Amino acid sequence: MSTKFVRFASALAVMVSIFGNSGVVRADHDAPPIPKSQPLDIPALSISPASSLGVQFVHIATAASILSNATVMDHPLTNGNPNAIIIVTPNWNPGGVGGIQNDHPIGVEYTGGQWWIFNQDGAAMPTGAAFNVIIPTTNVFIHTATAVSGDHTFIDNTLTNSNPSAIILVTPNQNPGGICPCVNANFPIGVSYSGADSKWDIFNQDGTAMPLNASFNVFVLTTGAGVFIQTATIGNMGGGGTIIDNPLTNGHPNAIVFVTPNLISGGMTDDHPIAAFYDGSQWAIINQGPTDVLLGAAFNVLVLVPRSDIFVHTITADNGGGVAPYTIMDNVLTNVHSNAIVFTTPNFNPGGVGGTGHNYNIGVFYNGSSWGIQNQDALTKMLIGAAFNVLVPNPDTSVFVHKATATNILSHSTIIDYPLTNGNPNAIILVTPNLNPGGVGGTYDDHPIGVFYNGSKWRIYNEDGSVMPVGAAFNVFIPTARPGVDIFVQTATSTFNATYIYNPLTNGNPNALILVTPNYNPGGVGGTDANFPIGVKYDNIQNKWAIFNQTGAAMPVNASFNVYVFANYKIYLPLIMR
Repeated sequence: MSTKFVRFASALAVMVSIFGNSGVVRADHDAPPIPKSQPLDIPALSISPASSLGVQFVHIATAASILSNATVMDHPLTNGNPNAIIIVTPNWNPGGVGGIQNDHPIGVEYTGGQWWIFNQDGAAMPTGAAFNVIIPTTNVFIHTATAVSGDHTFIDNTLTNSNPSAIILVTPNQNPGGICPCVNANFPIGVSYSGADSKWDIFNQDGTAMPLNASFNVFVLTTGAGVFIQTATIGNMGGGGTIIDNPLTNGHPNAIVFVTPNLISGGMTDDHPIAAFYDGSQWAIINQGPTDVLLGAAFNVLVLVPRSDIFVHTITADNGGGVAPYTIMDNVLTNVHSNAIVFTTPNFNPGGVGGTGHNYNIGVFYNGSSWGIQNQDALTKMLIGAAFNVLVPNPDTSVFVHKATATNILSHSTIIDYPLTNGNPNAIILVTPNLNPGGVGGTYDDHPIGVFYNGSKWRIYNEDGSVMPVGAAFNVFIPTARPGVDIFVQTATSTFNATYIYNPLTNGNPNALILVTPNYNPGGVGGTDANFPIGVKYDNIQNKWAIFNQTGAAMPVNASFNVYVFANYKIYLPLIMR
């Protein structure tokens, strides 16, 4: 057995039992975590965003996605791409909600035209198991153990050779390029640097021999904002985990954290599958089973630095107005970003000036280089002067693309199966149709849409009762900042064409930017359709914003809408990554 596996486990177990009983609490240690109140404002971070490192999302194993010991991912960057390189970290409770344990070494494999996350030991994949996924755009490669040295395999790459300061993330890859020999790496893995060899290695934490031809996806980073080493110390241990104290993760339950064990000089091996875990105020690294993280264990950590934008897009002759059924946006977060997740609501008169209606069902789409807004009928030309509030929110746990499939469609609706909305009738959900996620495909749904809660899950539905088409896709956002203040439900109490919003953030503020989605039954109670295209407008007499029926007809009494207000987006806009 390699000398790196001398762990002094008995002594450390005593130390952990003494010092490791505060902070993080998990159901497999004590009681389930008690949610803590979140700060009303998300503080600004004085951290410069790094260049784009990749596309990240949270994958949830659902009954529809699980096959035996694996769960299939459905993403434009991985579907039909056997050469995709994917980095995965288990997420015990995405968004600080739930907590599904999957105490097994994991890997990724390509089969049937899609990538899967699977349990290396063949154990059944539990429903609700969650995984942080990033598809890196640079400094990534595949390492195959063509020669092994006991429990490890040396990486020979210019990015890592003679670079002891490299921060390396690793995920086992069963069949790079979709080609076997398909060697399992059925053990917790880690990385370590050998000064004698001037190389990094990937090693087996239990000390057994590294299998010949085992393959691994490798992502190489440089220490900086959001890229660091976390070491378990007496000062940061709590409830069996090592608590991360970082402004990018503190108070951010929707942060997406990536982790790989690193046997730094004097460090300890910890032979257990790991996961990221949110304790109500901070993220921690935990062992999946009942065993505490060992003091001295170290981990490479990546948290992408936030970046975001919200803006008004106005149709002109130069961006499609008058000549096409679409208009093209020009923004740094959407240009040449096929996997950007974009939300929009028509704005009749930005700043309270002018006024152009848009009585059409809309969606967003990618044209190969830019995102645009399109009329769902694909025929009606965009009116010059029509405007839209546009939000590019954080592609974190609270943001995802939902696709209507044969397994989740029920008549005119498609069922959302996601931890932040399941069992939560009070969730406030924003939805925008996405014609071609990732620039792939293209399914129109030319109907007014809304959301409704049915028993235990939310659904996206066609307000007019039309059958939901297979392949229809929707961008979904569950905002969490300042609930009840800039996130609220607006219910119509009169039959005017519009319902006026009474809120201190919008009253007398023509520059407020508002995103809206119809909500059939807030809290799971009642039920009123809003079967028409909607928009927002500022009434300069009332000095208030209103949600209005673009057809000009009366607003149904009790029609309700999920509302997200950006009164001053430089202050209140949630931070998001690049």
